[in-house]
Amino acid sequence: NIQIKFDQIEVDQNNSLISTKGETEIIDNNQIISLKTENINYDIGKKILRSSSKSILRDNSNNTFLMGNFNYNKNKNILKIDNLVLKDSQNNNFKADLAFVNTKTKKLIGKDIEINLDNKSFNKNNEPRLKGRAVINDDTTTEIKKGIFTTCKRNDKCPPWQLSAEEIRHDKRKQIINYKNALLKVYDVPVFYFPKFFHPDPSVDRKSGFLIPTLSETSNSGNYLSLPYFKVLSENK
Repeated sequence: NIQIKFDQIEVDQNNSLISTKGETEIIDNNQIISLKTENINYDIGKKILRSSSKSILRDNSNNTFLMGNFNYNKNKNILKIDNLVLKDSQNNNFKADLAFVNTKTKKLIGKDIEINLDNKSFNKNNEPRLKGRAVINDDTTTEIKKGIFTTCKRNDKCPPWQLSAEEIRHDKRKQIINYKNALLKVYDVPVFYFPKFFHPDPSVDRKSGFLIPTLSETSNSGNYLSLPYFKVLSENK
């Protein structure tokens, strides 16, 4: 149930190698996965598939992987990716210099990660995003080590505000972002320390808890930082 489309192919039976040249597409009908790339090499004995060309992988969870190059070990179900750009089913974009994906459990481990969150719950001037040293991500949870979160629009200087934390954990089912040892900075100046802190993720419409901090301004008092708490009293209050 695997289809391979290619411009040219070379089969080395002595060394159990298969190579393609030019545009190549691999479709796995069982798992509904498609891969488009160029110049693939497959070691039949070791069951290792690799390509040094830019590649696009789409899986059955509506995730799209843009890869600088990759190495897939079928025996271990491990996909190693350099220069990953991942767009997930919730319209969030992940960027990582190096990532490993377990194709069986769908768990992703990445280094030097940047996540641009879907902006549908913000105004057009917000650009919600996370950055961190390392990430562990699957269908239910995203965990970032040494992370930073902000919604401020990008500029050449530091963001007007940011939350940095030893650990940032996004519970996708509960739609909550939790912080461990968090520090709130305004224009890169530490303002407030939270041993633990949480707020709803950007996809939430109504939920009790702290809202995401915002930097605003008024004609009377100038710039100010708002960190409101939202309490759901009933369905309409």
